[in-house]
Amino acid sequence: MNNFKITLEYDGRDFAGWQRQSETAGRTVQGVLEEALSRICAHRVMVHGSGRTDAGVHARGQVASFVTESARTAAQIVQGANCLLPPDVAIIAAEAAPLDFHARFSAASKVYDYDFSISPVRKPLLNKRAWWVGPGLDWAEIEKALPHLLGEHDFAAFQSTGSETKSSVRTIYRAEMSEPGQGLKRLTLEGSGFLRHMVRAIAGILAEIGRGRRPAAALPEIIARADRSLSGPTAPPDGLYLARVIYEAEGLSNSKPIESFHAPQGNRLKAQR
Repeated sequence: MNNFKITLEYDGRDFAGWQRQSETAGRTVQGVLEEALSRICAHRVMVHGSGRTDAGVHARGQVASFVTESARTAAQIVQGANCLLPPDVAIIAAEAAPLDFHARFSAASKVYDYDFSISPVRKPLLNKRAWWVGPGLDWAEIEKALPHLLGEHDFAAFQSTGSETKSSVRTIYRAEMSEPGQGLKRLTLEGSGFLRHMVRAIAGILAEIGRGRRPAAALPEIIARADRSLSGPTAPPDGLYLARVIYEAEGLSNSKPIESFHAPQGNRLKAQR
């Protein structure tokens, strides 16, 4: 048996999310990935993702793992699967992993990006790839709010109703804004884990703060009250990207040499260039 860790990019606009569903529910990333890998490995493959991204959410560095009886190499996994996958998803790297590695349960932290389009006019090429908020937000006030997110908190105020999660306590290690170009502002959050719609809810409250509807100083009380109805709107999925999944042992070293393969840049998903 061989265990593989694979890293994926995908454009989530035409997917009904990560998790495999019934055929009538729509196309999913897990579904098309398992179909391609099952053909490459010549047996049914079950893929475990590091987390479930919702419909319309993108990924620059989603991680998944799967166990196979096939003797395929990492390079053959990447090249073969990418020939079968649709244009809006690609495996950008693969490596052999210890049998006890699991993409979800072995993760130490995750990094999400949320992109805001601040152009004075709507940019069609950013359609469903960024949330168009226009140029009027007070980004200095938003910056003041970010330190209140750091540390361990009960983030129930930013959790969608109907979640089956037992605990809403999470730790945020990093919260920062950057300007990646193309008229974008980018929120980056790194945490031990994220609740359903948590990043989008945080993006929503930050936009409210930027519009002057709430002060940055109100964020600690909103978190403390743990009431979703008090924390404002949920931002659309358009600007959300799973950027990276971090593992304590990034090298994934075990008793035998690690065989890995990274796809050339030209083979990566064109929509993410």
